[in-house]
Amino acid sequence: MTAFEDLKRLSPIDFYHYTISLDSELKSPTVHVIREVYEGENAHETFELELDKALYAKADFIIIEPFRLGEETGRWIAVGNCLHKTAIISGVASVAAGLIWRGRLMFCTSFCALSIFCTSLYTISWSYDPCVKYQVEKNPKNLSKVPNVNDFSSPIVLVYKSNTYATLSHRIVTLLAGSYCAWRIYQILK
Repeated sequence: MTAFEDLKRLSPIDFYHYTISLDSELKSPTVHVIREVYEGENAHETFELELDKALYAKADFIIIEPFRLGEETGRWIAVGNCLHKTAIISGVASVAAGLIWRGRLMFCTSFCALSIFCTSLYTISWSYDPCVKYQVEKNPKNLSKVPNVNDFSSPIVLVYKSNTYATLSHRIVTLLAGSYCAWRIYQILK
């Protein structure tokens, strides 16, 4: 049987998944390298512009050679991750505290306020930044898969990862915690 006859037997859904898997296999990862070359007194601004260009191009891997830029970018991503995780944990803690200590609304509302604060800060400061879709890769096993990473002494490697579900999850958890607290306050004042 030929490959064409195999494709004819596939249902439309199977054919779609087959073509998507072929596209992903054929697509080579894009790598953008920011080299540490100091030409002039505004080198750091040049590095930042090059990083912005790579972020907006949505390169699969960004290798940052300048140490200062790499550290700043890594810290920015770490603070965003911390806000995201704090929003989720405090939102879940708010609902759990409300269910466990039904008579004490203080625990429930304080965790809810923290979740709302972190979600708001994340939405205002990180949500629209293209850097939010990247994570710093530190795992040596995963770093070995990055092309050209061995050409540098100590680079910071950013890996593109979609954060749609993560952003949606902490917003849903915060909304759930806020709704639960509002319902509990309504029950008490009723």
